[in-house]
Amino acid sequence: MNASRIARLALLLVMAPCPSLFAETAEQPPDCDDGQLALMILGTYHMANPGLDAINMAADDVLSARRQAELEDLSERLARFAPDRVLVEAAFGNTRIHENYRAYLDDEFELTRNETYQIGYRLARRLGHDSVYPIDYPMFQDGTALEFYLARYPDAAQAGKDFSAGWQGLADADARRLRGSTIAEYLLYLNDPGHWTYGLDSRYVLATSIRYAANDQYAGADILTSWYKRNLRMLTNVHRSVTETDSRALLLVGSGHNKILRDLVDTSPLLCRVDPGPYLAQ
Repeated sequence: MNASRIARLALLLVMAPCPSLFAETAEQPPDCDDGQLALMILGTYHMANPGLDAINMAADDVLSARRQAELEDLSERLARFAPDRVLVEAAFGNTRIHENYRAYLDDEFELTRNETYQIGYRLARRLGHDSVYPIDYPMFQDGTALEFYLARYPDAAQAGKDFSAGWQGLADADARRLRGSTIAEYLLYLNDPGHWTYGLDSRYVLATSIRYAANDQYAGADILTSWYKRNLRMLTNVHRSVTETDSRALLLVGSGHNKILRDLVDTSPLLCRVDPGPYLAQ
């Protein structure tokens, strides 16, 4: 984001909203100010079942014929938004994301069980894009603070286990729901603010931060600080990945990022959030 664009957006704060300048061929998102980036945040589940989150769901095989047909349908729905850039949850600066995508365009890369490939690559190719853009900042979540705390206060560990067990039960129920839904239907459900994973990580850590604090030890608060830092850096990388000619972008991320990213976007004068729901429901 260069200085001229930031200065122009600062002026917009004291001006009446202007009509958006979106391409007429794309479906019109909610009104955005001239110069704002219309950003659709699409929270998804992890299709490869990596088991890296605090709470994990067992997903069925997206390489099945049924799921592949549903992914084509999903791509068609999302293409109606016509984003200028497709942004994905991979480390910013990861050149392999671009290299694999170029190989995919040449039919030399097979899409594996990964939402970046199955949704991100598929959509970008449908739109005729020459690349996809990684914006994540994977970072150490200050886990040693929690380990140090539990070593000093071992009785607190059971409370965290009980808390996690409740969320895991909901994840298991979601896995059953996914099996009976199309991918578009499930993503519509997953991106509803009423869904239990909406802001799960923030709520999870806020709950544990109350338990994991004593004297000068703030283990839970330190983990939550790292979580905010990661998401703020992700949004910074969104800005670094778009140009002045881009009016809209789609960000594909794990659904645990939904609430914090949406809250941050809603308070940013540089961004205008677009709800994925109407596109998923069509």
